[in-house]
Amino acid sequence: MNSWWMAYLPETVREWLDGRLQFQRAIGNTGWLFLDRIARMVIGLTVGAWVARHLGPTQFGELAYVLSFIAFFQMTSDLQAEGFVLRDLSRETVPAGLVLGTAMRLRLVTSVGSWLCVIAAMALFHPEEPRLILLAAVVGAMLVFQTTDLIDCWFQSQSQSKRTVKVKLYSYLVANGIKVILLLLKAPLIAFAVVMAVEAAIFAAGLALVYRRFPTPEAWTPSLNEAKRLLGLSWPFLISGLMMTAYLRIDQIMLRELLGEKELGIYAAAVPLSQVWNVIPTTLIASVSPFIARKKERSETEYRQALVTVFRLFAVVSLAVALLTALAAPWAVELLYGVQYRQTATVLSLLVFVVLFSFQGMAQSMWVINDDLRGVILASTVVAAVVSVGSNALLIGKFGVVGAALSSIAGQATAVVLMPCLLRRDLRELYQAAFFGARLAAADGAAGAGGQAKRKEEDAPD
Repeated sequence: MNSWWMAYLPETVREWLDGRLQFQRAIGNTGWLFLDRIARMVIGLTVGAWVARHLGPTQFGELAYVLSFIAFFQMTSDLQAEGFVLRDLSRETVPAGLVLGTAMRLRLVTSVGSWLCVIAAMALFHPEEPRLILLAAVVGAMLVFQTTDLIDCWFQSQSQSKRTVKVKLYSYLVANGIKVILLLLKAPLIAFAVVMAVEAAIFAAGLALVYRRFPTPEAWTPSLNEAKRLLGLSWPFLISGLMMTAYLRIDQIMLRELLGEKELGIYAAAVPLSQVWNVIPTTLIASVSPFIARKKERSETEYRQALVTVFRLFAVVSLAVALLTALAAPWAVELLYGVQYRQTATVLSLLVFVVLFSFQGMAQSMWVINDDLRGVILASTVVAAVVSVGSNALLIGKFGVVGAALSSIAGQATAVVLMPCLLRRDLRELYQAAFFGARLAAADGAAGAGGQAKRKEEDAPD
């Protein structure tokens, strides 16, 4: 039976989709994710800009510093294992209860440990700034509540993202409603930090309640062997995640240390506007990843061609939105933040070009996970972190916040394009096919053996 929303599509599109239930599920799943992220983007930008106006560049920079500080520990708390959990759930190679039960136990331990480390590290580096320590303790509580994000992996693998969307949107609306009340009451900075932790707690409770209506076939059971397997798969991604955080967040850390919180506030105001377009690739990747994983099992040639299509699409879209944002930067910044953030427009017009590489990085994540290329990511992010730290140290002193924006672009380009292409010939071939029209050689091997039978089975109407 076709999906209800097909009635609103043009006739030619309906005819093509008729009976293709897997495509219908993918499109429907993407639609729910896109609705969630668009709604949160609009609300987040509006309320976030209001908060920035209320706090002013200095206090906003203080909050941005705490969030950047916590980001380093967030990588440790989630172990970077969600991609492998989603892959295993999609391929059904390991019982869902075993995968999720083990991952949940691991993440609970690391999340609590990371939260405590956040507090201890902030106290160590800033012993004479008790407000920073308090902010870190309050906002850092998010790490513990985010443990339940693993439930979303189960929903994604079953094309049931609408369940997560509803919970996420509800918690987001509640949290932003509280922020509006606090803004009207002219509340202090610490109150907005508390709301961040409250939002994470509401989302965690909501996911747990929704899961009870759509549980896994078996109970969640942790396994030591499965834990060793997950850790063995994810440790390179954990290290690369830390390095990735370094080249993505070190600019804000160094800005605060070299120029002060006001300059950081001006820079940090540009970051959400430059990242707003990431809603597009994150939405598509969440829905397409399970199908790309199945193509890898079914046919190597089809899998590689699918990656080429994604790379090409993401490149075109990212260039278009970067140019649009750069042109609109002065108007958008003055409208959202006011004259006190006027310098943010210059930062945004440069920083937005990071999306050229962030879009490709998200597309590459499917290639990395399905081909198990942990070493490539590790080497690329380590080099990118070194490039980012070095360029920030060199450019911030000379060009201020503009130097930080240029350093961010350099770090992303190194991590996503320069190093992976130097290390992997197959990625160079994929990019040559995507952007220069080169033909992909037939690559079906073991993965393609029996591919015809799998193809018929997967294409058959459900």
